[in-house]
Amino acid sequence: MTRATRSASQRPPMTPMQPMDAFFWYAQAAAPHIRPLVAGLFMLDRSPDPPRFRAALGSLVAQLPRLRQRVHEPSLPIGMPYWADDPHFDFDYHLRSTTLPAGASERQLLDLASAVFATPLDPLRPLWEGLLIQGVEGGRAALLLKLHHSIMDGVGAVSLFDALTQAGRTEAIRARRASRHRSHSGAPPRSMASEAAQNALSLAGSAAGFLLSPLATADAARRAVRRARGIWSDLQTLPSIDPLAARCTGVGRRLDAVTFSLAQLRRLKSTLSISLNDLLLTIVAGAIGRYHQQHHLRVAEVSCVVPTNLRQAPTPGTLGNRVGAFQVRLPIGERDALRRLELIHRQTAPAKATREGATYGGLLQVVAVVPSAVFRAMARVVEGRVHLICSNVAGPPLQRYLAGAKIDAVFPFAPVLLGIPLSIAMVSYGDTCGIGIDADPVAIPDPELLGQYLLDEVRRLESLIHPRRREAGGTPATAHALRVVGHNGAKRQTPAPPTLQPH
Repeated sequence: MTRATRSASQRPPMTPMQPMDAFFWYAQAAAPHIRPLVAGLFMLDRSPDPPRFRAALGSLVAQLPRLRQRVHEPSLPIGMPYWADDPHFDFDYHLRSTTLPAGASERQLLDLASAVFATPLDPLRPLWEGLLIQGVEGGRAALLLKLHHSIMDGVGAVSLFDALTQAGRTEAIRARRASRHRSHSGAPPRSMASEAAQNALSLAGSAAGFLLSPLATADAARRAVRRARGIWSDLQTLPSIDPLAARCTGVGRRLDAVTFSLAQLRRLKSTLSISLNDLLLTIVAGAIGRYHQQHHLRVAEVSCVVPTNLRQAPTPGTLGNRVGAFQVRLPIGERDALRRLELIHRQTAPAKATREGATYGGLLQVVAVVPSAVFRAMARVVEGRVHLICSNVAGPPLQRYLAGAKIDAVFPFAPVLLGIPLSIAMVSYGDTCGIGIDADPVAIPDPELLGQYLLDEVRRLESLIHPRRREAGGTPATAHALRVVGHNGAKRQTPAPPTLQPH
């Protein structure tokens, strides 16, 4: 065996990145102000049992190989980067713990999570970190998991959650060993030339699939044209001016969290005969409008990107990205909630009917392979045309536990970017809907106000739809079920707002 062959045979097996995953990997390199990180904050009723907690995270890493792999660039500048096992994988580097000072509030917990979330991941290691935070007020604890967006999207996060947690407090955690990789069918190791050729073929196949799949039928072609026209219209539309976006730096993070009653949201959805997504966008638009009004900013609308799942069928246990998006102009200056809902539905209905999000997803795959200079130019074009990211993912419907600790709430956090000072992510869990607010602190230093306004908007809809309940002096069902993490760590009771008056 020659030295070159021996060296090649020692290289770990390589898995080429999918173009959509590569988009997020290349984004930060092309534009450093883009930090495509996602996170989940799990609120626990107690500190997890240390040996079982370590076993649970070890089992997760064993089940999901991506968590012990790092990214390698191709030997030749052709094709996608690839995943390969990190031979120096250090479990204790990725999983750490800390204890808050005695008497620390939930606000201090969120401030710590904000600082951790704002820190970029080491690109020479597997792209995730976990931080167990103990000493949360009331004898509680929290786990913050931070991952690079190239590893997974929101639906992938649900697979990760299922693999990490247990159905009962005392359920045993099965230790799993990471499977050893073997070359398929005894195939010889690839040389640099064969590696480049394989990457080129993979790239060509992805591009061909994107170009040809919309043209499978004449009807599909017409839909593709309509989707492309919608995207072109978005890009051609002159950006609205939002002073908050103009202040955005893309560097810092300030997090806040709110819990909705999922049952209450479903009742509102049913009463209004709308989708849960349209309801949430209406609530978000109302809250952002009130925030602008509080800061004496007159803005009629903001542009919101809404990610959509492009998976044809659920694929448990798999990570990666299969996500598209469509754009909605949220009428934040409209105070009539029902009129606001109507304006939002007029936009989301055709976007869903034409599957505009699928075309956005295809564009992400194409953009992943453009030169860095082109990527940066495209990023500058987008600046000012998008002010907000708002995502919504269906999570586990049943109570889950982590190494003996009950998971009381789950809060997801999506990235903010230069020119996009705010992202609001939502995930259902049990009978709750956890809302994670990620804000650029220069543009939005007080996201807890947004959390308060989100709660107020649900109450406003409740009082509008059920006026008799308020006239009788009753308290809306949301009052007991909603919780917001307050600025001073206390659980605030939101005062009842006045009944909405139709225009």
